[in-house]
Amino acid sequence: MTDLVTGFESDTCSSTPLHRVAGRLERVLPPGWRVEVVDLPARGEVSAQPVLRVRMPES
Repeated sequence: MTDLVTGFESDTCSSTPLHRVAGRLERVLPPGWRVEVVDLPARGEVSAQPVLRVRMPES
């Protein structure tokens, strides 16, 4: 399963340092850009680390 977190409003509601950094990054990107924290295990890896995914606007 994929665990995505988007739409950061403030650092106070973010639970981890990575979520706080993602929120700060999303605030300085141009409008329409999104930052997601993704918890995906790598192929065959049980203890994978979360990563940041930056997405451009689709249009």
